Amino acid sequence: MGPVPDVFRAIIAHMSDGVLFLDDQHVIRLCNPAAEKIRKVKADHIVGRSIFDIHPRRAHPQLSELLVNMQTGALPLSHRIVEAQGRCFDNSYSSIQDPQGNFIGTLLVSRDITEQRRLAEEVCQLKTVLATKEKGPPLVFNSPVMKRILETLEAVAPLESTVLITGESGTGKECLVELLHRLSQRSGKPLIKVNCGALPESLIESELFGHVKGAFTGAHSDNKGKFVAATGGTLFLDEIGELPLTAQVKLLRVIQDRIVQPVGGQKEIKVDIRIVAATNTDLGKAVREGRFREDLFYRLNVIAIEAPPLRDRPEDIVPLAEAFLKYFARKMKKPLPALSAPVRDILLSHALPGNVRQLQHAMERAIALGRGEMILPADLPADLQGKASPLPPAIPFAQSRLKEALGSFERDFILQSLSINEGRKIPTAKALGISRKTLWEKMQRYQLNGNVTISEHPL
Repeated sequence: MGPVPDVFRAIIAHMSDGVLFLDDQHVIRLCNPAAEKIRKVKADHIVGRSIFDIHPRRAHPQLSELLVNMQTGALPLSHRIVEAQGRCFDNSYSSIQDPQGNFIGTLLVSRDITEQRRLAEEVCQLKTVLATKEKGPPLVFNSPVMKRILETLEAVAPLESTVLITGESGTGKECLVELLHRLSQRSGKPLIKVNCGALPESLIESELFGHVKGAFTGAHSDNKGKFVAATGGTLFLDEIGELPLTAQVKLLRVIQDRIVQPVGGQKEIKVDIRIVAATNTDLGKAVREGRFREDLFYRLNVIAIEAPPLRDRPEDIVPLAEAFLKYFARKMKKPLPALSAPVRDILLSHALPGNVRQLQHAMERAIALGRGEMILPADLPADLQGKASPLPPAIPFAQSRLKEALGSFERDFILQSLSINEGRKIPTAKALGISRKTLWEKMQRYQLNGNVTISEHPL
């Protein structure tokens, strides 16, 4: 048998996973045949070159930040889901250290998960339908951005990595956590939810880590705490950004060691849990302002998922509203009404700052108070009725012919819809009930390009 390094090289050469190794200066030192096939490049062309010669820092800032965090030890392990050549790959990045703890390089392993993702999607769709029937309001994954999130959830659900879900209030972060848990191998165990923002500061440690009888005034019995209660399952820390700094220190140790010590107790308890956190605040900004520990942020931010606001997924608004109507009609044992065209127009043209939660409450109210076979504007809450697109000011009758009046009305109506949808053509066209081509032609006719800022957002 030859030297050990040769044995390792032989093993890596026969692996089906693509393997790259970057040294402490981010120079590529190893590229196995599987990586050549995945990246469609010969090892001779990249070995010995800096990764930043191939992927410049300016064009790939996320990669640059990731490798710097690997080098400093701030992020010892990370995953990214990457699509290339019609395939899907789970890229894992590991910080490699010598026995003395010195950084010697970054190991990148690319695993083809295309088939697993396809099978998981089928299972996920079935589980989602069943969960909708049994447990509560549905998730809708019609828009491209939500389909990408579903793919990410499917890919990370079998893993044990910590997940951080960010997004505005009401975007459905808790629903994503529930789906992640149901798709995981821990689905048979409890999902314990903790609202960090609702816990009194004096009781946070007791609620999270437990306490023993007599630990403080009012502790009349032992309390095992949320971490122990979640053993074998998933612990969901909602509004993690509201956690006080004193509690953040202890939480960091638990995440690192998976060991808790109840308040007033001497015994340490080992816990087997997966941690998922969520926040509607900018944790990066909180770190810069000293309100959130940087080391805890990196421990939580292993796999990040951003729940998009409803305004960025207009394709989901009407299907989601209809799904809510079905859910609440069944729950209240009432006939299922249909959405009228005016209500559809209101929902598509409204900013919906409360996101999915606002839409859910609106449909619940419509089912509870509606009387007819269709949901009409009068059945909607006042906040939706009041902020629906109002008609432009009336044109003086004596000064305008019918054709001119209609043209002026149409121009102002299109301009207002563009403004509501922040210049995005696709949601504007959908709100108006016309094609994007027709919208473009009317914008040219009325010379609207210079009157509204047109966003290049893909949605």
